[in-house]
Amino acid sequence: MIDGARPDVLSKLLETGDLPHIKTYFADEGSFVKGTTCFPSTTGPAYLPYLTGKFPGEHHITGIRWFDKPAFFQGRWARNAMRSYCGYEAKYFNDDMDDSMPSLMETYDDCYNIYNMITKGVKEENDLTKERKTKLYFRSHFKHEHHVVDEYGHEELMNAIEQDFQFTFAVFPSIDWDSHSYHFEDDRTKEAYKIVDRSVAAVVKRLKEQGTYEDTMIIMASDHGLTSTHSHLDLGKFFKKQGYRVLEYPSIWTLFPKVAVFISGNSFATLSFLDKQEMYDKEALMAKHGQAIQAFVKEPAIDFIAMRNEAGNISIITQEGEAEVIVSESGVGYRSITANPFGLEDTIQPLTEAEAFEYTFESDYPDSLVQCQQLFASHRSGDIVVSAHVGYDLRDFWEIPEHKGSHGSLHKDHMHIPILCNKAGVLTGPMRSTEVYQIIRDHIDQ
Repeated sequence: MIDGARPDVLSKLLETGDLPHIKTYFADEGSFVKGTTCFPSTTGPAYLPYLTGKFPGEHHITGIRWFDKPAFFQGRWARNAMRSYCGYEAKYFNDDMDDSMPSLMETYDDCYNIYNMITKGVKEENDLTKERKTKLYFRSHFKHEHHVVDEYGHEELMNAIEQDFQFTFAVFPSIDWDSHSYHFEDDRTKEAYKIVDRSVAAVVKRLKEQGTYEDTMIIMASDHGLTSTHSHLDLGKFFKKQGYRVLEYPSIWTLFPKVAVFISGNSFATLSFLDKQEMYDKEALMAKHGQAIQAFVKEPAIDFIAMRNEAGNISIITQEGEAEVIVSESGVGYRSITANPFGLEDTIQPLTEAEAFEYTFESDYPDSLVQCQQLFASHRSGDIVVSAHVGYDLRDFWEIPEHKGSHGSLHKDHMHIPILCNKAGVLTGPMRSTEVYQIIRDHIDQ
């Protein structure tokens, strides 16, 4: 998992010869396609498609932070009323996953884990970075000493391939971290790509020495893209100025909150209005909070907001107007009403998941119809979903150190990801990250 890698940056580095081993073993001898991640396009939730074949909404893990409105009103301090996986609550990720959708680590006995927060099913002794991860991550975050994390992870990856493993999940986080701290094409970020390339060289060399390379499938992929950030709109501050008492991480002790603001990847957020215990639909929400919402969508940072409507569909709203994602048992569709936020032609007939993927893949919002559907299938999507414009993010005051890169939105620069395999013909065209799960299973089971 080359966390935060963009397909265009990876392609440039392949062309300039900066990643000779990835070029040889993946681009030349194997397969390399551009795919899509999930919405929100953020670390953690975006690992679920690879490991379980399911979207975050199906697990009710709708962001790196989420708010559960029904659970909140049953008991504010109940464990499942809200969550932030950015702190100590990361340990709850495994329990939050839906047991009916087991991960690869639960499916196979001999699995190894490196840095991944999803450890469900991994034997304790096979979670190779468990002891040092917290200290390494804390130090790298505040001191910007990122590459040492990848280098240590590589050491443990080399230890893993000495074992009789069935599946190993290894995360290389520095591309993401350097992109957040500097720029996605900064020299330090490019060096993070090169660390992965050197790791590939060592892994392949050792597998060939073992005589196991031909039987080993290596998938290399990202969980999201990322764009540089020039401006911040702090959602908590915005709604406070609108007269709302705000519940947000880390200030979850706010008394008598009126709106819950939960942000992921900094370009995605969910909003839950707390004057009503039930989930709002668009018509009731605009009648009660329309003035604040209309002011909100006019902010330059806001690309679009989405909310359920009375018809059971999903309204997509911008300052220019509104469109609708149509949800039915037959599939999904799209129609413009007073605007065309996704830039798509209206659909006449419902589209299957495969048709919807093809219909939207090359648009500015790839896989937008299915991604909205999967997200709003969970009540933890809140009353409103927010997607930021490229160049903006939605968190400022509590973001320490300041983010200079963001992700999480439905825009193509966050949704498009590289997917590579060391086997030729395995990846035959654009695909969702959910499809990688079955490719891995087919290889292990053969």
